[in-house]
Amino acid sequence: MLRSYKLVLLTMVATAVILLQGACTNQVVDNTPTKVLESYIKISFNAQNLEDKKHMEDLLTGETKKRLLSWSDEQFIKAFIEAKKKFQGIKILENKKVNDQEVALTYELSYQEGPQDKTAQVTQRKLCNIVEEDGSWRIKEVRSIRESIEYLKEFTLP
Repeated sequence: MLRSYKLVLLTMVATAVILLQGACTNQVVDNTPTKVLESYIKISFNAQNLEDKKHMEDLLTGETKKRLLSWSDEQFIKAFIEAKKKFQGIKILENKKVNDQEVALTYELSYQEGPQDKTAQVTQRKLCNIVEEDGSWRIKEVRSIRESIEYLKEFTLP
């Protein structure tokens, strides 16, 4: 009887460790097209060092990956680490299967940007093509469809 309790306890501890490792890293735990996109966005908004650039590169392929690889460390730091962007949310609007190896996701991304006295609420609608390569889904292409910017503390005359 004591042995079965130890086995249950050991199983619970092992499960907790696995779940905590997944929650504490910037790596994709569930490799689905939606999770890959969400992971990329999470990493990009929470980037703290150049190692995060490598995590982002691992989620990309094709021209999109080449574009990020071409950025200097200074460009990455300015765009992702020093940027004053605060993630608000992502909403998947459409998940369309193009073929067995490609999915097109239309999504809306919301974030706040800028210093506190000039904060803007930015909402972007985008189309993201994600392809399966070697058993993993990777972001192939992202196109902007629409963007709206609302300045939260700015008053204008009519």
